[in-house]
Amino acid sequence: MLRYPLESRKSLESLKDFRIRMNDGREVPLTSVADVTYGPSLKQIDHWDGLRSARVRGYLKEPVLNEIIEELNENFYPQWEAKYPGLTRANIGQSAAEEEFMAELMVLLTLALFAMYCMLAIAFKSYSQPGVILIAIPFAVVGAALGHMISGMSFSIYSYFGTIAACGVVINDNLVLIDAYNSQRKEGESVSDAIQNAAKSRFRPILITSVTTFVGLIPMMLEQSSQAMWLKPVVISLSYGLLVAFFVTLFLVPALLILGERWRLRKAIIKKSIMSRFKREKTLLSDTGR
Repeated sequence: MLRYPLESRKSLESLKDFRIRMNDGREVPLTSVADVTYGPSLKQIDHWDGLRSARVRGYLKEPVLNEIIEELNENFYPQWEAKYPGLTRANIGQSAAEEEFMAELMVLLTLALFAMYCMLAIAFKSYSQPGVILIAIPFAVVGAALGHMISGMSFSIYSYFGTIAACGVVINDNLVLIDAYNSQRKEGESVSDAIQNAAKSRFRPILITSVTTFVGLIPMMLEQSSQAMWLKPVVISLSYGLLVAFFVTLFLVPALLILGERWRLRKAIIKKSIMSRFKREKTLLSDTGR
């Protein structure tokens, strides 16, 4: 890198004597080939993780934030990175906070689900029934997403809080239903009779839990004040998640229990048939050896 001595770089007046070498070797003043104007400049050079960086800030409302980020990722950044190879980009602020939150949330949810499965397996002394209880969790997530679509809102960090709360209530409803089913089975009831009696005895508590929660949250969902906007994603996720999971609890869970019992019975029949065939072959071989 070549540059003028320090004395010649202290003043902007030195630009008047700055000369540009042309292709033919002549040197001409800078002012003869360029217009020099004053304008704003950077006060300092920013760094991020030890690298020079430039930050682009924007204060956007929540409904359009995700749309703008999606538009940049699909239609701007690929061409920009191809035009300027070697440059890197990263999200900071709210976008970075959401990415970090989602990464931590996935780890914590995995640990929580594993812990719940272990506790339920110990309580029910079964490996299949805890899976039936936890299978309703994705439907609570579907209900939360459906509620956001109906309300015209996008998913935010607070939406996940409401979804997690809905999953907790759904697990409790399924736990109550399966506990009643196991009690009926211990009394000698058949599979179909046990699940029917359990659904009848627990229908009212499950219905009241879901309906009263949904109805009680309607005023908050209809609230239009700015103070309630940050809380509405939580309310929408919780209410619609419970509403969808209510039907899952009363229809899908009993169906899965019946299918599980049928599979267990068929498995026992197949095992018994294999063992009987094995004993016959063993007896035949013993007789042949004699």
